Amino acid sequence: MSVINFDRIRDTQERPDAQFVRKDEHGKAMYLFALEYKIGTSMWSAQIWAYSFEDAEMRVKAMRESLTVCGQLHASIRA
Repeated sequence: MSVINFDRIRDTQERPDAQFVRKDEHGKAMYLFALEYKIGTSMWSAQIWAYSFEDAEMRVKAMRESLTVCGQLHASIRA
Protein backbone atom coordinates (compact mmCIF):
# COMPACT_ATOMS: atom_id res chain seq x y z
CA MET A 1 0.00 0.00 0.00
CA SER A 2 1.26 3.48 -0.80
CA VAL A 3 0.58 6.25 1.67
CA ILE A 4 0.69 9.90 0.62
CA ASN A 5 2.24 12.56 2.85
CA PHE A 6 -0.78 14.69 3.78
CA ASP A 7 1.36 17.66 4.82
CA ARG A 8 2.62 17.92 1.24
CA ILE A 9 -0.92 17.77 -0.12
CA ARG A 10 -2.15 20.47 2.26
CA ASP A 11 0.78 22.68 1.27
CA THR A 12 0.19 22.34 -2.49
CA GLN A 13 -3.62 22.44 -2.31
CA GLU A 14 -3.75 19.17 -4.30
CA ARG A 15 -7.12 17.47 -4.12
CA PRO A 16 -7.69 13.70 -3.95
CA ASP A 17 -9.30 11.86 -6.86
CA ALA A 18 -13.12 11.79 -6.78
CA GLN A 19 -13.29 8.17 -5.59
CA PHE A 20 -11.58 9.22 -2.34
CA VAL A 21 -14.02 12.03 -1.54
CA ARG A 22 -17.70 11.81 -0.70
CA LYS A 23 -20.34 14.03 0.91
CA ASP A 24 -22.06 13.35 4.21
CA GLU A 25 -25.82 13.76 4.65
CA HIS A 26 -25.30 17.52 5.10
CA GLY A 27 -23.17 17.93 1.98
CA LYS A 28 -19.89 18.27 3.87
CA ALA A 29 -16.86 16.63 2.22
CA MET A 30 -15.35 13.50 3.76
CA TYR A 31 -12.05 11.95 2.72
CA LEU A 32 -10.78 8.37 2.76
CA PHE A 33 -7.82 7.78 5.10
CA ALA A 34 -5.54 4.75 5.31
CA LEU A 35 -4.78 3.16 8.68
CA GLU A 36 -1.94 0.76 9.37
CA TYR A 37 -1.40 -1.62 12.27
CA LYS A 38 0.91 -4.45 13.18
CA ILE A 39 0.07 -7.97 14.35
CA GLY A 40 3.17 -9.97 15.19
CA THR A 41 5.56 -9.37 12.32
CA SER A 42 2.84 -8.56 9.75
CA MET A 43 1.54 -5.12 8.78
CA TRP A 44 -2.18 -4.77 8.02
CA SER A 45 -4.29 -1.88 6.81
CA ALA A 46 -7.82 -0.54 7.05
CA GLN A 47 -9.66 2.51 5.74
CA ILE A 48 -11.94 5.08 7.36
CA TRP A 49 -13.85 8.13 6.16
CA ALA A 50 -13.17 11.38 8.05
CA TYR A 51 -13.58 15.12 7.58
CA SER A 52 -9.89 15.94 8.03
CA PHE A 53 -6.58 14.47 9.16
CA GLU A 54 -7.33 15.66 12.70
CA ASP A 55 -10.80 14.05 12.57
CA ALA A 56 -9.21 10.79 11.38
CA GLU A 57 -6.81 10.89 14.35
CA MET A 58 -9.76 11.45 16.73
CA ARG A 59 -11.59 8.48 15.21
CA VAL A 60 -8.52 6.25 15.65
CA LYS A 61 -8.27 7.37 19.29
CA ALA A 62 -11.94 6.45 19.79
CA MET A 63 -11.28 3.07 18.15
CA ARG A 64 -8.42 2.39 20.59
CA GLU A 65 -10.86 2.95 23.45
CA SER A 66 -13.99 1.21 22.20
CA LEU A 67 -13.51 -0.82 18.99
CA THR A 68 -15.22 -4.21 18.98
CA VAL A 69 -16.00 -6.93 16.45
CA CYS A 70 -19.72 -6.91 15.56
CA GLY A 71 -19.67 -10.00 13.35
CA GLN A 72 -18.59 -11.38 9.99
CA LEU A 73 -20.00 -9.77 6.84
CA HIS A 74 -21.62 -12.10 4.31
CA ALA A 75 -23.27 -9.81 1.76
CA SER A 76 -23.86 -6.23 0.81
CA ILE A 77 -27.14 -4.87 -0.52
CA ARG A 78 -27.16 -1.56 -2.37
CA ALA A 79 -29.86 0.86 -1.27
